[in-house]
Amino acid sequence: MRHGSSGAAAVALSLIAALALGACSSGSDDRYAAEVVRPGEVVERVSAPGVVQAAAQADLKAPAAARVEKLPVEDGQRVQSGQLVAQLSSEQLDDQVKQAQAAVDAASSLGGVAPTLPTGPALSAFQQVQSQVTTASAAVIAALRSALPLLPQPHRRRLEARIDRAQVRVAELQRQAEQAARQAALAAGAQAASLQRSIEAATAAQRAQAQLALELAEDQQRRLTLRAPLAGTVQLGRTQTGGATVPSLPGLPEGAEQALQGLGGTGTQGQAGPPLQVGSEVAAGQTVATVFDTSDLLVAAEVDETDIALVRPGQLSQVELDAFPAATFDATVRRVAVAPVAGQSAAGGVTYPVDLVLGEADGPGQPVPRVGMTATVAIEVRRAAGKLSVAGSALVGRAGGQAVFVVENDKVRLRPVQVAADGEDRVAIAAGLREGERVVSRGAERLRDGQDWPGP
Repeated sequence: MRHGSSGAAAVALSLIAALALGACSSGSDDRYAAEVVRPGEVVERVSAPGVVQAAAQADLKAPAAARVEKLPVEDGQRVQSGQLVAQLSSEQLDDQVKQAQAAVDAASSLGGVAPTLPTGPALSAFQQVQSQVTTASAAVIAALRSALPLLPQPHRRRLEARIDRAQVRVAELQRQAEQAARQAALAAGAQAASLQRSIEAATAAQRAQAQLALELAEDQQRRLTLRAPLAGTVQLGRTQTGGATVPSLPGLPEGAEQALQGLGGTGTQGQAGPPLQVGSEVAAGQTVATVFDTSDLLVAAEVDETDIALVRPGQLSQVELDAFPAATFDATVRRVAVAPVAGQSAAGGVTYPVDLVLGEADGPGQPVPRVGMTATVAIEVRRAAGKLSVAGSALVGRAGGQAVFVVENDKVRLRPVQVAADGEDRVAIAAGLREGERVVSRGAERLRDGQDWPGP
């Protein structure tokens, strides 16, 4: 009976212990968890959207309204630098060259005749030629200026600067010619040599003015011959259909002018039709062909300003293309821009262009990227191997830096830490923790320093 009694007492004690343990377990809060600090490898990446681009690209545009006379290349054909891609013709430019050449010829012939004429007829002949020269110069410059709104920005700025310089020079030469003519008139009663020098000076200024207009017109005419500026693959432009053109209004700011053209559909571009062919009409500034250098493919990414300080040339990256969701491409950062892109990002900040060289694909098949495909870039900016790591959810922000809660003797203690790398779900710790310590990995944001540990 005593043995039996002691056995019953032992069973009773076991039941009490189990109930006590159950009571303790039921008191823990599953909203909290802790993990043991262990070494690991953490890779920190910066993510950014991007688009696939050719290593180089050149658009060949019509300098004026023209017609395609020759097209010795086909879509997708390889061309060498300097190879003829298209030959255009323009009646407008031909007329400008003829008009300017006639003015040059008139001014040149006057130079040999005027000094031998009596004063009155010489001045009359000079004035007639001056009128012809001025008209030709003004016509060439006006035609070039009227085409400026149709050209892309880089071409527009260069041509506009050249026209401005030419117009200043034309005005200067015209003043010289008129001044020399006045001097010739004043010298009518003086010696013949003085009159001859004045007439010669006037006709020289006329010839220079007419020659400048001719050079401008001939330069535009030469630009009708479109040659590949680089080796690559040709893609022909498309014929433009539809899209009413809104007339240009003088005095409007550039942005307002572009917006006004947008109201008329797509301005000079209209809608893309079939590829250009011999006989197709093209507008000033229209792309006749584009040459792509695809020896290397790049990804042009836009990195947020909060991440750009971590990005450097040479960093390894991974690229995913929307067109090939099952494949991942290797890439290397080639260039990090100094200045941001114009305008703000969707988040309200600015982004910086980063160019990456696209490499081989890791995945099934051999996907072939194409220019223009959208991409997502993950740039490896920091890697920490062999350092202590914790879950990213363990970090809590505190004044002066970051910290974690360490579980010590059933209490939680806030401990500042130094982060070596911030991975997708793990964080490498450079200083502040020891291997084997327990840190709060879930629910840290609800804790305060020194309170009892509520988790299991």
